[in-house]
Amino acid sequence: MKKFQAIAAAVLAVAPIVAVATPAAAAQPATAKSWSALMYHSLNPSDAVKWRTMLPELRRTVVTSSATATQAARSQATAQAGVTAATGANRIAKKRYATALTAVKKSDAKAGATLKRRTAELTASTVALRTAQTRYRNTTAKLTAASDAWRAATVALRNAEQKIAQAEYDADAAARARKISAQVVTDTRAGFTIDDTTQVYGITVNKTITYAFKHMIDDAARDGVPLSGGGFRTKQRQIELRVINGCPDIWTAPASSCRVPTAIPGRSLHEIGLAIDMTAGGKSINSRESIAFKWLAAHAASYGFVNLPSEPWHWSITGG
Repeated sequence: MKKFQAIAAAVLAVAPIVAVATPAAAAQPATAKSWSALMYHSLNPSDAVKWRTMLPELRRTVVTSSATATQAARSQATAQAGVTAATGANRIAKKRYATALTAVKKSDAKAGATLKRRTAELTASTVALRTAQTRYRNTTAKLTAASDAWRAATVALRNAEQKIAQAEYDADAAARARKISAQVVTDTRAGFTIDDTTQVYGITVNKTITYAFKHMIDDAARDGVPLSGGGFRTKQRQIELRVINGCPDIWTAPASSCRVPTAIPGRSLHEIGLAIDMTAGGKSINSRESIAFKWLAAHAASYGFVNLPSEPWHWSITGG
């Protein structure tokens, strides 16, 4: 600790003396406003917004129609069992009636009463069979209607999801944001103050990138990739990191000469909140083979973020 304090003291002794001012937050540069608007539009095309608002109701309809179809299938199965039972009973009644009729023809003295009883049984069983068949036809029609409704609801939901996927990303708006990103950095650096930052899930970033960054974190989480990281840091903290990371010279040595690549103070996009050192599950993203890096490599550009090739964890609006 004493050794570090001595080094830090030496650093401060040679560091340029800069008067500390506390101005009110400067107005957001026009280019930064444009970048934010373009990224918002790229991530929220009007068609996607429309379809996304419809999703909850479409999903409820699928669930409801599925339950209705399931109940209709049970009712049809019960009706089918009724038809089977009624058919069997009617078959038996017909046989008994035929037997009684034969006895009558043989002039059996008791056959008349039996035939009358068998005739009544056959009539009742025939009515029961017709009733069961009608019930089966009705439940079949209801099942057909319920199944058609479920299929229609499922198709509607699938179509909505496909339309959202197709409209989810406006490549033209994102491309225009990329074209002005370097100017956004220049203009932001000229008048930046700490008041130009805000927090996204505990990560301090420039307000310019708030929406796009939050959108990216949320979408990654939905894909099972828990992203976080470190965003804004002061110039003083950048000086300290240059010392800690063993840079040969605080003000002139290139970032690559440090044990851990660390930008020269005044040049880091962290100092204006436009860069984030990403983590996943609380650990730095040090490998390009990691799931988190692969997700970012595939998706981050859609949110306006570019990787610094020498640092898998470092993402900013310019890649610097």
